[in-house]
Amino acid sequence: MSFQDFMQLFLYAANWNLQLNLLFIGLAVVYLLITGPYRHKFPGKDPVSVSQKLYFMFAIFIANLAISSPLDLLAHELFSMHMLQMSLLFIVLPPFLWLGIPDWMIRPVIELKGIRPVFRFLTGPIVILFLFNGAISLYHVPIIFDAIMESHFLHYVSHTILLILALCMWWPVVCPVPEWDKTKPLLKLVFIFANGFLLTPACALIMFGDHVLFETYRQMSQLAPILTPLNDQQLGGVIMKIVQELVYISAIGIVFKRWMREQKKEDERDLAELMSRKPVTEE
Repeated sequence: MSFQDFMQLFLYAANWNLQLNLLFIGLAVVYLLITGPYRHKFPGKDPVSVSQKLYFMFAIFIANLAISSPLDLLAHELFSMHMLQMSLLFIVLPPFLWLGIPDWMIRPVIELKGIRPVFRFLTGPIVILFLFNGAISLYHVPIIFDAIMESHFLHYVSHTILLILALCMWWPVVCPVPEWDKTKPLLKLVFIFANGFLLTPACALIMFGDHVLFETYRQMSQLAPILTPLNDQQLGGVIMKIVQELVYISAIGIVFKRWMREQKKEDERDLAELMSRKPVTEE
């Protein structure tokens, strides 16, 4: 099977989940209506910038690509496509989703009496650092992984839990609600670096394994017979590590740039305040 034949799979309408496609389109339309012509129904709500709307649209696109496109079919036959799907859902999607939703849409939910303490606990940097990376690593323990892949119920439940943990993991980094953003820039940098470090062992075991770890992917794919099971497994580990590094390095760069910009503004304010206090001497 050639690469061209592989890409042809994405051109057949039957390979797309029409119901989910329509659901995501509906979500995008509702979002644009609430943040656009119907925003006046929410008194005191700040306008949503074009860039913020684009972030949300990109998040919708990523979600649709991951679970409504032929990628979802391929993820059941190729471990590499499964890892690409997971990378999109749990590493790429969350930060763009948080960046795209205005704080006035998030605040009423996280401030609910029953949600606030749970959400505050789950978004604590130390707690979520180990919860998220531990869950991803545990998910890929062969016996657990195969059990999940054999059950639609366990598959949906586990992915829902991982998505919630992924959203909580990205919260300390891109926190869209100002009064909840308590993590200092330096700690954000350490937090992102630690996330990359903790996920490395799981990726390494998959990348450098000399035998197929998962019974689910022990046979050659019938839909896209392009890789041996072992090469497919190794490619899956490489894909997740590359996506992770690209996203985390980008996040580190953005956080550092914002930190330097804020530090510069603070220095300018301090200098202006100092100059305003300096006595004026008459000649």
